[in-house]
Amino acid sequence: MVNSKDKGAAFERELVKTLNEKIKKGTFKKVPGSGAIGTVLNEPLLTADIKGTVEGFPKTIKIECKVGYGGKTQLALKRAWLNKIKMEADSSWSFPILIGKFSGARAADGIQQFAVLGIDDLVYMFNHISNLSRELELAYEKAHKRELD
Repeated sequence: MVNSKDKGAAFERELVKTLNEKIKKGTFKKVPGSGAIGTVLNEPLLTADIKGTVEGFPKTIKIECKVGYGGKTQLALKRAWLNKIKMEADSSWSFPILIGKFSGARAADGIQQFAVLGIDDLVYMFNHISNLSRELELAYEKAHKRELD
């Protein structure tokens, strides 16, 4: 039988590998002790399970990981998990995400892993993308205008 701590640590390592492979210009790493050391020492930079950066995104990303809690067809989502990662992220001007995995789910079953964020953080992320898009449009228009002059 797999220990739940071992299962969680294995998921964190798997997720770090996946994020580093799939997110362009992103760097993610597992926080030692799954962030427990940072919580005990009240050190915001050492909290969360995973932390990372993505070039162009203004905040460090803090990720709380959860696997199991319901099996391969469901996961019980606890508000306390979201509140915890939000509080940890706010204490270090970071961006909070909870990433879960259905225990025992296979790729053939459909979605295995998923991300959850509070609505304010979702709005922040989309507004940041929109602002960057607008800045690119303005830069393009300015460069194009110079070519015509």
